[in-house]
Amino acid sequence: MKKTIEKQIEKSMTKRKYFGSLALVLFSQLMALSAAIMIPTMALLLTTSCSKKTISKGEASPTNLVSKYRNVIYTYTLGEVTYPEMYTHVIISFFKTDGDGNLMETSFPHTKDTVKEFKENHPTVKVMAALGGGSFSEFLTPIMMDPVKRKTLATQLGQFVKNYKLDGIDLDWEYYDDYTEANAAYLDFAKQLRKTMPKGTLLSMAGQKATEFYCDDSIVEMMKDVLDFTSVMTYDFDYNGRMTKRIAYNGNFTETKLTMQNYYEAGCPKEKLNTGLPFYGSKFKIKDDVIHYNGDPCHSYGGGTNYTSTTAALGKDGAANPMAYDDNDGVALSLKGHDLYIFDNETTLTNKVNWSCAENFGGVMEWVASDDDAYCTLQKAVTTALNNAK
Repeated sequence: MKKTIEKQIEKSMTKRKYFGSLALVLFSQLMALSAAIMIPTMALLLTTSCSKKTISKGEASPTNLVSKYRNVIYTYTLGEVTYPEMYTHVIISFFKTDGDGNLMETSFPHTKDTVKEFKENHPTVKVMAALGGGSFSEFLTPIMMDPVKRKTLATQLGQFVKNYKLDGIDLDWEYYDDYTEANAAYLDFAKQLRKTMPKGTLLSMAGQKATEFYCDDSIVEMMKDVLDFTSVMTYDFDYNGRMTKRIAYNGNFTETKLTMQNYYEAGCPKEKLNTGLPFYGSKFKIKDDVIHYNGDPCHSYGGGTNYTSTTAALGKDGAANPMAYDDNDGVALSLKGHDLYIFDNETTLTNKVNWSCAENFGGVMEWVASDDDAYCTLQKAVTTALNNAK
């Protein structure tokens, strides 16, 4: 009986060794096949992706910027800027503070070594950091309105620029009431910050669209005498449409032209103004299956859509060749089911760049790197248009 059991065990172990070996062979073959497929695929992704997570020497740009105009891009991290040489300025967004005006360095996504590496690899590109942002501005307001906290923040920002050897700071404080008092506080803060930063450091601002903002004497003085340039946020023109269930255009070209002209007429020199270019648009729900235009009623607002999601919905060719353009207001429109996509593509952004340069504005600003598709389609189009501008 014992021998019988031992033979059964031996037989069982032999089978296990056989099947174990077979499984190992199959697993090895499967891994080899996977590697053959995945390695080229990953290499392709790394050479085309516009959202890399690490900092390297970067890729050779297909279109280096060789233009007299500024090309400024906002980004959440330096790793999302695939082709740095397409830009004059890269602005990392956003810094935050605590309730007392102390700078929260943990809100900055990079170490000193990372910034140093990027600057060494791309010496022609200015690296700046932005304070605020739309979603943080309500928390920033009580700090900016308090003289003591305002001074604390200015001092700490200036020191941070020195420590990280940044090329400058961009201010993005967005407020919508008490303009006169807030505008005066903004000017005071900019002056204090300018004094705390090293000589030659850049100071810029993201400009609001409200006339109460850019027509105010404090803001005009700030733009003319304190800042190096102002990037006007010529987008989000669809806000009223979202609220009233009417089609509206985020990147409305007519409104863009009017806003830029108003900034100039308010007193800011054209060479200090950048025209804002959005890499995102809007989606509206409609009841039928025909294209609707600015002001037409709709069922509801369907949310914002960046160019990545737009190309995912419409396809790369579908985004490049939309169903319609609104020639008056300069946007692309396409339907997918009952979703009406309204967005900027290569054609509309090229038209905006051409107009901005023809009007002798100082440059353009792109919001935001991560909203572009994996091929950096919009970024390449903007840089090409700037290079072709006279």
